[in-house]
Amino acid sequence: MRHRAILLALSLGATLLAGPPPAHAAAACPDPADHIYPGWLFPHGNPPNGRDGDPFAMSPGNTTLGLTHDAFACLGVSVTVERPDGSGSHQALLDQYIDGAGVGPTQYGYDTFDYATGTGPWRITKATYGGVTVDLTTPVDFRMTRGSVLTLAATPGALPSGPRVSGTVKYWTYQGVQAPSPGRTVWIRKPDTLTYPYQRGPIIATTTTDSAGRYAVTLPIHTNQDVVADVPGTTTLGFTFYGPVRATVYQPTFLTGRAAPTTATVIRSGTRMSTYGHLSVVYTTGKTGPFANQRVLVQTRPRSNPSAPYSTVGSDVTSSTGYYYTNWNASVDVDVRVAFITPYQSVASSYRWLRVVDVT
Repeated sequence: MRHRAILLALSLGATLLAGPPPAHAAAACPDPADHIYPGWLFPHGNPPNGRDGDPFAMSPGNTTLGLTHDAFACLGVSVTVERPDGSGSHQALLDQYIDGAGVGPTQYGYDTFDYATGTGPWRITKATYGGVTVDLTTPVDFRMTRGSVLTLAATPGALPSGPRVSGTVKYWTYQGVQAPSPGRTVWIRKPDTLTYPYQRGPIIATTTTDSAGRYAVTLPIHTNQDVVADVPGTTTLGFTFYGPVRATVYQPTFLTGRAAPTTATVIRSGTRMSTYGHLSVVYTTGKTGPFANQRVLVQTRPRSNPSAPYSTVGSDVTSSTGYYYTNWNASVDVDVRVAFITPYQSVASSYRWLRVVDVT
């Protein structure tokens, strides 16, 4: 629609002009065929993360609604805004002018509503200029709602389980306080392109808020993913967005192992030891299998000083089956473990204690 094109152009950059607009072809003013577009938020700008907010949702800090129109013949048209039954009738003046880049000049203005009583259906029915009032050929219906407030947080998941996201949905009451919003639909989506026309990405998961306005859902994703939360509006409550936040998925790793004398039957100082086993990982498909070409460390810690850190005494790179094998020499009584210390952001480290080595 035209007002969307205007919003795009203005979001790219616009220059406010002083003085009257340039001349246009002669037209009636006021014009019964004038089209009024409610919901344009300029010059407030776009909310963070490049997503357009709900222009019809009122909060204590925002009770105005932007209006633009098609008739350029005159500046300063006022429109009649009223309830469908004719009550609450008042005027909104479109007396501002802007040269929208790429789409030509635009006239606009704002209507301001009473915060406590302004929600519900409204209709733009008339246009007035120079003391002349005409009925609009195409009246415009819209609905003001209460603003919604959303939070979103992500807890990492370890495959095969995905990460979990949670948060709350609240709304602004007529008293000007935030209250829980139960039973609200929450869509978790991939992010949009952050560019016009702000298309939302595919839905990953859907959930509903509980009686306290809280929601939580595990995401069926197997790789790290930025996500956004999208709460659609209702007839009384506005829509809202939050994000993106990073939903992190870790791939667990698992070690098996055995440490024993390579050939000796008695472990003495200097005895050659063998340590071997397998390293596996949970793939992004959710299945577990060998983790090849990864370095596994053999580490020991003196039994006489259990608070001391482990030291590496041997290592090997796993084969295509995840198998590792390495040798080291025993010298004192030690605890023995194997370790995979991950170099990857989304793959977890793993450790496995194997045994106590008593040197006789």
